[in-house]
Amino acid sequence: AQATWLKQFPVSRALPTFPLFKMACLERGGHFWRVLPCLTICASAAPGGCIDTYKVVLKRPKGERVQPSEVGELYSHYCKKNMRVSSAKSMDELCAPLVRKTEDKMRWVPADVDVTPEVACMSVDKLQETYPQQVPVAKALMQLAEEQEKQQNMVMDKAKVLRSKLTSEVKQVLGSWGQELVVRLGARAKEQAEAVLGSAFGEDSKKVLAKQLEDAAVLASRGVETKLVQKLDEVVGSWASIARREMKAKATDGAQDEL
Repeated sequence: AQATWLKQFPVSRALPTFPLFKMACLERGGHFWRVLPCLTICASAAPGGCIDTYKVVLKRPKGERVQPSEVGELYSHYCKKNMRVSSAKSMDELCAPLVRKTEDKMRWVPADVDVTPEVACMSVDKLQETYPQQVPVAKALMQLAEEQEKQQNMVMDKAKVLRSKLTSEVKQVLGSWGQELVVRLGARAKEQAEAVLGSAFGEDSKKVLAKQLEDAAVLASRGVETKLVQKLDEVVGSWASIARREMKAKATDGAQDEL
């Protein structure tokens, strides 16, 4: 299959509407080309399209300023509210690349600048020309972001390996425990059946009783294993969240010291 991807326009030229190029399957000479669904933010043909968009994105009560660090979150709200798309992915996942581009762009704007639609629609080159004092700061922030992304990826890779190893350990430990549970419970059941029922009842009925209890123990041990393996997603996920925060805080502190 040959995938054709449609080019995505820069975030700074985004419109309030998000057309989706739907999946299509074209038959040519017995072969099929599957055109994958591609979400694209189209540039406005009318002048001021970007300005009009960011008037909505940056709308605040009169007199309130918009800091560069706030633009990404504001654009995220705008994107999730206005995107029209049928996809298995969540709105957060679909909007994340666009929000990230916006955040990357805002690094070239000094923290004390009130971001207006005009500022938001400037190109990176224009921002560098307008705020030359921010260039070294932005470069340092971009480098920090790259390092943080590498660290995040490392955490995710470690989380996958950790979950796999823990899954094996859980199955091994519970496998041994389950076998011991069945043997001991079966033996105890036979002892109690003999003590309580004595010779007045046949041996077959006692064996059936013990066997049914052993079978129940097998199912119970498997259920415990399943629950614990499922719990590993939450456990490892919690570890990954804490690890990411720790690494991000450490990297941020180091970058601030350099700046």
